[in-house]
Amino acid sequence: MEFTAPAKVNLYLNILYKRDDGYHEIETLFERISLVDTLHVELSKTKTVITCNDCRIPTDKDSIMGRAVTLFNEVTVRPFNFKIKLDKKIPVSAGMGGGSSDAATLLMAMNDLTGKKLSTGTLCDIGRKLGADVPFFIMNASFAIGRGRGDILETIESHIKMWHVVVTPPVGVSTKEVYAKVTPQCLTKKGDTDRMFTSFLKEGKIRGIAENLRNDLQDITLREFPIIGEVFSEISNLGAGGVLLSGSGPTVFGVFDEEGAKKAAKELAAKFSSKKGWAVFVAHTL
Repeated sequence: MEFTAPAKVNLYLNILYKRDDGYHEIETLFERISLVDTLHVELSKTKTVITCNDCRIPTDKDSIMGRAVTLFNEVTVRPFNFKIKLDKKIPVSAGMGGGSSDAATLLMAMNDLTGKKLSTGTLCDIGRKLGADVPFFIMNASFAIGRGRGDILETIESHIKMWHVVVTPPVGVSTKEVYAKVTPQCLTKKGDTDRMFTSFLKEGKIRGIAENLRNDLQDITLREFPIIGEVFSEISNLGAGGVLLSGSGPTVFGVFDEEGAKKAAKELAAKFSSKKGWAVFVAHTL
């Protein structure tokens, strides 16, 4: 069976404080977008085998997908085996949750193939052990506010469909290292950001969303990688309603209408060449 694993962007990311367990308490708004990986999953009579078209993606038992299989079998108390093939399209380590989405989609695929034995809540519990973003992709929502590490979710119903230009520079950003550079000056006090964005989503106010995009990690990443600042300038100059770093980066996205996004993507793809490792996409709310 074929399953799609969508990417995400963060429409806002507030870091509230550092927790006793070493993680940071955050509040963020996830948006699921139409850039997707594809998983082909089937039951196997022998052993679990994971393959991928991108050699950079780990596929052993200690990889995020390998651990997803192990945890699934521990909960179901059955030694299920699977043949898993991943067709990777979402840029790697780009701040768009590709690995988390792959793991979430694999959990749901295994559950479907074995008779839907586990509830959504149980799948989310497994997902939290794999990564903070995994539960969002299991919830199958276009928008959700994430609290805690980002894994305590409140889905938001909205009819809006936003269009984005998404640009991923050929630089590696370590989420762990970015969070390690968070200082008290980076933190945001708990406020009404969640209510404001919820109102925008429910009332269909895309302009309000675009004009209030924010990310407490953005300045840290921009200081480390000045080339990302160039991407911001280029997207802004093409008429974006708002521009933001997704997660810890390095991906940057802009908010446009459909026509504007497609036009901007053409210009950006000409400037930021795929031959030099850049990735430029047009994506919309999924």
